[in-house]
Amino acid sequence: MDTRETLPVGTMLKIHEGLFDYIRFMEDAGMECCQLCRIGEEYLNPSTGPENSRRLADALERAGIRPVSLFLGYRDRSAGNGMVSPELRAERFAFAARQMVWANRHGIELISCHTGTFPAPGTAEYDRFATDLRELCRLAGDLGESYLFETGPENAETLARTIDDIGLENVGINFDPANLLLYNRTDPAVFAEKLFSRIRLIHCKDGRRPEAGEKLGRQTVLGEGDVHFTELADRLIAGGFRGPLIIEREIPLGEEHYSDQRKAVALLKTIRGKFERPPDGPRGPETENQRKKEIQHACIS
Repeated sequence: MDTRETLPVGTMLKIHEGLFDYIRFMEDAGMECCQLCRIGEEYLNPSTGPENSRRLADALERAGIRPVSLFLGYRDRSAGNGMVSPELRAERFAFAARQMVWANRHGIELISCHTGTFPAPGTAEYDRFATDLRELCRLAGDLGESYLFETGPENAETLARTIDDIGLENVGINFDPANLLLYNRTDPAVFAEKLFSRIRLIHCKDGRRPEAGEKLGRQTVLGEGDVHFTELADRLIAGGFRGPLIIEREIPLGEEHYSDQRKAVALLKTIRGKFERPPDGPRGPETENQRKKEIQHACIS
């Protein structure tokens, strides 16, 4: 398989002042795709949107970088993440819908979102939330898009139940294994085993659980935390995962950020390279039975 197409390596591209310089850095670092973030009014409104969108699309095309996902943002991030709050939901759903329409115009099919901490299942608040979110996911489906929950404060069981309650095939997971540790939730390997079939995109990020007295864990360089990222990625890919590998390194722009991103690109391409086949056919004794066994045991071993 051509893993550059099925497992493209890239990063989260946040709209900021140095956007076009950062795209050039991405090209130089050998990235192939990106997940766009913070697509705001300057891209959505009819006066400045078309020209700004064209400039962004042209810059990405020149750099050979394919936008594969859009991470939904909010106008007022000081109000916190998520769409759960009844006071914020209508405005945030409407703004999300506008971003999803924009993504459709630019051929982006994966819509990721920090949806927020869910109400307790079985309550009237939860039922209303699930009903409302189902309609937003239906809009994504109408646009040919998948709606992906970013992993974070929910454990595997809660997220699985919510996906089942929504009941739509275009609902999946933007798997961020480090977030599960940072929020002190389900072990990433256990989560991957339980919800493997719904994972559409991986945030390639590493970290550690909170220490005593801390509410949130700490992020690390990819491959240097407690995610055991190489082993986890090997299992997911061997099990059949085929989707974008999106680096997320949440430290200020600067030499450390750029260096960590380059290290992550090198690690991901090394992982991916183990699954590439030479042009003259399969590598090694890859029989159908062997392949089935790999898929069955990928997330269990």
